[in-house]
Amino acid sequence: MNKKTKIIIAGICIIALLAVGAAVAMFVMLMNKEDDTPQNNGVYTMDEGNYQQIMDDMGEQVQDGYFETYMTTDWIFPDGSSEATDALLGNSPNNVKPIRCEVLLKDSGEKLFSTGVIPVGAQIPSIKLDVDLEAGVYDATCMIYLLDEMENGTYEDYSSTGFNVTIIIQN
Repeated sequence: MNKKTKIIIAGICIIALLAVGAAVAMFVMLMNKEDDTPQNNGVYTMDEGNYQQIMDDMGEQVQDGYFETYMTTDWIFPDGSSEATDALLGNSPNNVKPIRCEVLLKDSGEKLFSTGVIPVGAQIPSIKLDVDLEAGVYDATCMIYLLDEMENGTYEDYSSTGFNVTIIIQN
């Protein structure tokens, strides 16, 4: 074999090794990318932009991990220590599991209100904040947790979603 042929064969071998190395590197990067993909674990934040898509996904029957609720998104309180005049929060009769709720201030995460277990088809009769707020308008998130009943009769959070609510304290 002459020198020119040896150089060509060596060049082809180097190119083949580089191609195999690139393929392995791409495979490893793709596998790591799949592992880094965040999982939603049944948690959705519903807003005007994705409301219809989530409702379409739910279809006519509420699937396991999904749930329906009904609520108002502007809660008006005469003052920081009174019940809301128009707040509505309930667990849809279409659900198969109870829910619980927490209202958190968006800027600080401070818990303003929380419920106990709300059975399927029930609604909270009145809403009074757990914190006495000054007069003003507050942006908050109403976190709603679908509950799974344990064998011992207690409940654990199964899935959740958050809704934007506006808390209005008049005086």
